[in-house]
Amino acid sequence: MELKLKKNIKYSICSCGLSDKLPYCDNNHREYNKKNNTSYKSVKIYLKEDKCIDLKCSNWDTLEK
Repeated sequence: MELKLKKNIKYSICSCGLSDKLPYCDNNHREYNKKNNTSYKSVKIYLKEDKCIDLKCSNWDTLEK
């Protein structure tokens, strides 16, 4: 998935695959972590210049909500 990100903005990217706003984190991992004894966290991205990046995450299609 290609994203155009702007400089000086902190982005929280989903690493668990449970977000309703993929690729962005909406904190759905918090409840999942409690129920399943896992430790998913969002990945923070902060760029010093505008940039297009290609994002991939193996969990985006594998976990069930």
